[in-house]
Amino acid sequence: MSASGPKATADAPARSGLRERKAEATRRRLLAAARDLMSAGGPEAVTIGGLTARADIGLGTFYNYFRSRDEIIDAVIYDVVETLGQRLDALTADIEDAAEVYSFSLRHLMHTAISDPVWGWFLVRLGIAHEGLVGILGPRASRDLQYGVDTGRFALADVPLASAMTFGSLLSAMRSYLSSDDHPDDAGAAYAEHLLRMVGIPAREAREIAHRPLPPLPPVPEVPPPVERRPVPGR
Repeated sequence: MSASGPKATADAPARSGLRERKAEATRRRLLAAARDLMSAGGPEAVTIGGLTARADIGLGTFYNYFRSRDEIIDAVIYDVVETLGQRLDALTADIEDAAEVYSFSLRHLMHTAISDPVWGWFLVRLGIAHEGLVGILGPRASRDLQYGVDTGRFALADVPLASAMTFGSLLSAMRSYLSSDDHPDDAGAAYAEHLLRMVGIPAREAREIAHRPLPPLPPVPEVPPPVERRPVPGR
């Protein structure tokens, strides 16, 4: 039977699928290499030579997947940060209490850094000045803070300032935890408690909310909802 006969035709989808899986595996290795380099030294530590050496591929192969160093940096930020943002959206979508929404989000961000220090250092090294981090999580923080104002739960005169303070303190708290061996029993809850007090929740209530059982993060939704202003219940 010739190579162009029925068997060759039947084998074509299998070969195509194998190529796609190999290509995806190579792309994931490049993203993992970039993530490791950024965790250690920030975006400026990423070089194409360093990436290809770490991923064990040829220099020319890199350009089959990414057009430039900046493109893979953007891809890593989206892969790491946007994925978590979508999972937080899915977790809090049906929670009506703005304080609980804010607390759960803050605690999961801290817990992710604690359970995965590479991820934590990635965010710390990225820094609040990088538009990728602020551009992905900033609108979500502003949305949740505005929802707290709209529902009367938060006493804030300046939501954008409160959002900036949230991220500044988050990165500082992550850095402090990751750099020290002296840790509180529940760093995520302690951090959330302080931030709840910042937005106007009384101290005793803030402590109670921050120590409620933390629901697990759901998977990334197949169709992520848009990041938009949350409607106020009953209006």
